Formats: sequence, C-alpha cells, structure tokens
Amino acid sequence: MNTDKILTGWNTWDTYSATTYVHMPEGYGVRIGLKEYLRGQYLQYPNIGRLGETDEKIRPGLHAYDGSYTELELEWRRIALKIQTAVRDDSLIIRIEPMSNTTRFIPSIVLEGVVLWNMPAVCRKDEQGIVWDAGGKTKRLQLISGVQNDDTYMPVSGPFVSIQLDQAVCFSIGEKYTPEQADEIIRENKEKMLTYASEKYKDYAQAWIGMQTSLAWNLIYDSKNKRPMINVSRLWNIDRGGYALFCWDNFFMGFMAAIDAPELGKNNIIENLKEVEELGFVPNGSFGNGRKSFDRSQPPVGTMCVWEVYKMDKDEEFLKEAFDLLLRWNRWWMEKRYNGGLLSWGSDDYDNKWEMDGIHETFGASLESGMDNSPMYIPEEVYFNPEKNILELWDVALNSMYIYDCEHLADIAGILGRNEEKELRERAEAFKKLLPRLWNEELGIYCNYKTDEQKFSTVLSPCNFYALMTGLPDDRQAERMMKEHFMNPEEFYGDWIMPSIARNHPMYPENTYWRGRIWAPLNFLVYMGMRRYEGLPETRILVDKSMELFMKEWTEHGHVHENYNSENGYGDDVLNSDRNYAWGGLLVLMTLMEEGLA
Repeated sequence: MNTDKILTGWNTWDTYSATTYVHMPEGYGVRIGLKEYLRGQYLQYPNIGRLGETDEKIRPGLHAYDGSYTELELEWRRIALKIQTAVRDDSLIIRIEPMSNTTRFIPSIVLEGVVLWNMPAVCRKDEQGIVWDAGGKTKRLQLISGVQNDDTYMPVSGPFVSIQLDQAVCFSIGEKYTPEQADEIIRENKEKMLTYASEKYKDYAQAWIGMQTSLAWNLIYDSKNKRPMINVSRLWNIDRGGYALFCWDNFFMGFMAAIDAPELGKNNIIENLKEVEELGFVPNGSFGNGRKSFDRSQPPVGTMCVWEVYKMDKDEEFLKEAFDLLLRWNRWWMEKRYNGGLLSWGSDDYDNKWEMDGIHETFGASLESGMDNSPMYIPEEVYFNPEKNILELWDVALNSMYIYDCEHLADIAGILGRNEEKELRERAEAFKKLLPRLWNEELGIYCNYKTDEQKFSTVLSPCNFYALMTGLPDDRQAERMMKEHFMNPEEFYGDWIMPSIARNHPMYPENTYWRGRIWAPLNFLVYMGMRRYEGLPETRILVDKSMELFMKEWTEHGHVHENYNSENGYGDDVLNSDRNYAWGGLLVLMTLMEEGLA
C-alpha cells in the first residue's frame, strides 16, 4: 500500500514527544520544551499518559488525522498551558497559551529545531532565528508573538529559541502571519473539525471525538520500516524500541481509523498483516527492538476487520492485498493449533532470547488468547501439553472467531474469484458441526471443554458469549445466555459491564488486568455476536452501557483507557491501565455501528 499521501505534511509523528511537530517526508520540525525556574528543571519530551508523581500530565484534545489541527493541555510543576496547532498551505502555526503558574517565576517555552530519524536535512540558526534546509527548500521559524529571553542554560544540543511564558506565544514555520491571521487560521481549522463531527455524528459527536482523538494522538512514524502506524500507546512504543505492534489491538485500530481516514486505516491493517510474510502468522507482538512473539499469535480478528472496512467503500484492491496473508494465517491455525476437531490456544517451543517466562507453557498460551492473566488459562484450571504445544482446552472464543474468520474469508475469496472459497467454506462447516458440543445445557451457555479430562470448564467470561457470532445458538439458547448470564448481576450485569471474569469468580476481587476489569475488545466481540440476533434487547443494553463507560473517563479526565474497573467505571484506579490506549474507542464504535454511522 502506497503511504506517500499519508506521510506528507505536519503531524505529531515522533512517538517520544507529543509536543514535537514534524514535517514529512523530510523529517524536520520543532520540539516544544518547558523550563521552570523554581528548581531549574527542564521538560524536553512531554508525552501522554505518564503516571509518576512529578511527571507531566497531558490532556489530549482534538487532533485531525492529517495534522491540520491539534490541541492539548499540559500541566507540569505547577505550570499549566495549552498548545494549539494549525496548518495552512503547508505552513505550521503554533499557539501556546499560559493557563496557570503558581511558582512566582516566569517559565520559558523552548522551541528546539530538530531533524529526526537521520533524515538528510539541516537545522541551523542565524541572526534571525532557526532555519531548516530540507528537500531543496528553506523554511524559517517566524515568531508572531512573545518575548524572547537570553537564557542559554538548556539541555538542548541543537538550535533553539527561548521565550518567556507570561503571555501567549505564537509562531509559524513557513509563512509569516500577523497575530490576527494566525488566530483566525487556528479558529477555522478547529471549527472545521467540530463541524465535521457534529454533522456526521450528531448526538454522538463528543464520543466520536474521544475515540478519534486517541487514535490520532497514537499515530506515529516508524522510521525503521518507513511507515505510518497507529499503535496502542506512545509510551508502549518507547518501551519497545520505537514502535509496538500488537496483533488484535492494531487490527481494531485500523478498523476504527478507516471510518474517517480510509487509507490510514487500511494501511494499519495491511502493515499488521505483513508479519505473516516472515512467520506465517500475525504474532502477539512485534517491536522496534527486534523482539517478536515467535511462539504465539493472538485472536484471529484480522478478517473481521478487513471485512468491516471493505463494506465501507467496496475497495477490492484492499481485499486483494489482504487475502493471501489472511489465508496463510487461517491455515496456520489448522497446522499449529488443531486439537482433534477444534482449536486450542498454544505456545510453540523456540530458542527464545527475549522473554524470561511463559514460552512453551500455560502462560504463553494465555498470552496467545490476548487475555494474559485470565483465570480461564491458569495451570490450576487447564493443562498445557508440551508435546502438542497447546492447552488441552477447546476454547469457545477461539473457535467462534475462527468460524467467523473462515466464513468471511470465504466471502472475500468469492468476491475475488479465488478457488480457495470452497476450502474455507468446508472448513467453516466442519467447525460448525463440532462447536455445538461446547453447549452446556446444565449452565445454559457455551463453555470451554477440557480435552484431557473430558469435561467442561465452568470458568465464565465474556468469551463464552462469542458463540453468538457464529449464528449457531438457537433462539432458546441465546435467550438463556442473556437471561441467566448476561443479565445476571452475580456474573456479568451491573452498573458497569462486562467484567472480564464473572463477578462471582474467586479471582474477580483482584481487579487486576484480565481478572475482573472491563476490556473494550471483549465488549465489542460480544456485540459482534449479539448483533446477529435481531430484536435482542440486551444488545442495546451492552451498547449503551459501553458508551456510558467510555464517556465517564473521557469527559472527566480526557482518558481513553486500556481497561476499566467494573465496580466504579474508572480506569485510573490502577497503574496498569494506560490512559491513552486507543482500543478503548471500541466502546464507542458499537454505538456508531448500531446507529449506522460506521
């Protein structure tokens, strides 16, 4: 997929700093730093989601996918400010407005000229200020408002300009504007975004803004592979060598982005699928430091996301680019995870040099499920067979998603005229014949099945509802699942839903990661099953409560969380819930789909 169009112009491409604005494809730009004078501390790389007591706190605001408008609020060491950016005719305008300062000293805004990723550009300083020579053009930083100071004690190695922050600071790179012109361009670009949101999404405009904001602020440039990517979180990229791809996470983010930025969303999906070329499957993780999960994949939602994106614009070229990679991954599950009729999660043995534990044991297979510490996949509950590299467990979630994958990959094959359609339909039918064996009549729900002990596992999670996405449960079974389990306050119902393990499970009170907390992808995949059953009243309950959960933290704090507390709806009550984790937007996507807006 050609990304030249995406990788053009100004954006927050640098994962290391949310206040670095870079022009692509040349890689030149400006990094905004902040110096306080109570202790002389300098903030060079502000970023979203840091949790330390003395760390900066950023509230991300509007962010156009193409970088034409961005805004954020930053608090650090008793100083608060707002940054707005706008682009007009390839010129960047930045306005920095002080909001509060209780230090008694006037802080400095530092504009640091940068050239990133070893690009062939030059940043220099002359008597008039900072200049960039890049791509055969010369660009200059133009100060529009603000008073420079003479502080040179900055931990900055390149050209910079220091400006006192006792009034609004405004500057441009490219054309010179008057303060009035700059303010008008910023206002117009912001208004354009707000108008788009209100006209397209109407009553759900603010929710869409929350979903889209998280995606756009997580759009970065992966310099190693020369590609744009929307990843889970800027901080996760930093901890993993520059970028972090996670299998189902990145597929979902591509799906969400494609609603308003089709090429960007499709690119996210295709880049994730390219991992199949090397490994034969999409790994759990693939990172900038070279680390990959060579032993395991993750939930097969790639075809689901490709299919949903295809329905938006009927782009057959996109299907062609995705099909062979999806097919190879689909076959991999049969080759590596087939367990005498149905599939089981697993972890292959290999000469591992990256991870200290989990490989080729129960935890590795649990990681493949995407639900790392779930009580469904602990040694006390399920046996990992080292000879077969799999858990001895027919898994409701995996097999339901796989049936969905086979059926929709067959649909894609039919559209493209590929003869693999027959193979895929036959595979889907074979699995559909066996999946009903996972129906537990006594409990009234589909259950995982312990293949070594020949008995059901009665540990219940939202995954037990995934069978709905196959259409196999009849109306009686679907009604029992809803009444006896979904609406059961001892299991999944409540003010905040759906907990990742039933509320009456002994590990639910731990409230840590996949032990009791709410995760957007689980709600979303349950919704993908429920929506097959017309007139199911519980579908609207799930959709509305998911939206309510999202809006609580977004409205109060500007957070889009990795996971949420299922007792009070908060995401920031624990340290292991990233505050700008883009897949949280799936909580909004359900409403958009239900209302025909996505």
